[in-house]
Amino acid sequence: MKKTYFASALMLALTTGTLFAQTLVTVNGQAIDSSVIDDQVASVRASNPNVQDTPELRQMLTERQVISTVVTQEAKKLKLDQSAEFKTALEQARADAAKQGADKKATFKTEWAVFENDLLGQAFAAHIVRQYPVQEKDVKAAYNDFSNFYKGTQEVQMGEIVTDSSSNAQKAIADLDAKKSFVSVLNQYSIDEAAKKAGGIPKAYVPLKDLQESAPPLYAAVKDLKKGAHTKTPLQNGNLYAVFYVNDRRNVTVPSYEASKNEIGSDLQAARVDAAIQSLLKKASIKVNK
Repeated sequence: MKKTYFASALMLALTTGTLFAQTLVTVNGQAIDSSVIDDQVASVRASNPNVQDTPELRQMLTERQVISTVVTQEAKKLKLDQSAEFKTALEQARADAAKQGADKKATFKTEWAVFENDLLGQAFAAHIVRQYPVQEKDVKAAYNDFSNFYKGTQEVQMGEIVTDSSSNAQKAIADLDAKKSFVSVLNQYSIDEAAKKAGGIPKAYVPLKDLQESAPPLYAAVKDLKKGAHTKTPLQNGNLYAVFYVNDRRNVTVPSYEASKNEIGSDLQAARVDAAIQSLLKKASIKVNK
């Protein structure tokens, strides 16, 4: 979707203040008007008044609308909207909306348009799954890759003390060196109130292999730490400084093929649908109005 350009140009359009009844984006010749996004913002805020009308929200909704437009165009090209299954689902949903009185809401027209496009998106996804079914050999190959990736590795349960200065992080390290409890040090120095309320140690374990791929600096800092040990140097992220504490570490338990195959199959199907959508976006003519 030429995402970097699209996102930056769209953000410029959304912050110019000249969007009334203007075309924001044209997708394969089909215009997405600013009024469509205005209506979606109103619908979102009607559902949750705490959500603010921001350029970021409008960008997210517009990008979603671009993807929806590309997919619905392809679905209609494939005549998926003319299938008995789709028509029945649409009629049933409309009847349910009428029964519940939802069709009387001021935002119903917008919500229905989004729903209809989402339903077409589901029809397109089902079409891709039928056209490119996941075979058992695909699932087994993916399981073997997954199993080999984690086999013989460990995972850690970590606490994190986030501070707003290097000096406070160093003080936290000194207190941990002095054998003060992690929770007491967390409560004294951390600026993360949510972590304090939760006790500072998440229940989840993080595989070291995942850290190695997604957060190399953190992986390097904790990979050799034993249970009860902590990082000796603060890890900086912008203006924040973090100290990590290993509450526990254990071998990764790789689930059996039987226990994993359904989830892996679903993931492979989702990946094929995503690849099909990305292919549509790559081929689409998407023009952002500046």
